[in-house]
Amino acid sequence: MGKMSDYAIDQQDNMVNLLEEHGDLLDIYYTQFLEVAFFLRVAASEEMAVAFVKRKLPQLSVEEIRNMIYEIVNAYQETL
Repeated sequence: MGKMSDYAIDQQDNMVNLLEEHGDLLDIYYTQFLEVAFFLRVAASEEMAVAFVKRKLPQLSVEEIRNMIYEIVNAYQETL
């Protein structure tokens, strides 16, 4: 097994910090987006979800939002 690079460790630490600071709000807004899309019976894309959350949390970059959604969805799927 190889060692994780300093860059990978920094990225992982950054994601943990983002999830601690904004994870609950992002989860709420992402869930709201999915509920509205379901209610309106429209196809929901990743781009639409990220844009919706970006309007609610403008301090986050698109990439940060995308990565946090990925982490939250994966964590949920692991519990199933």
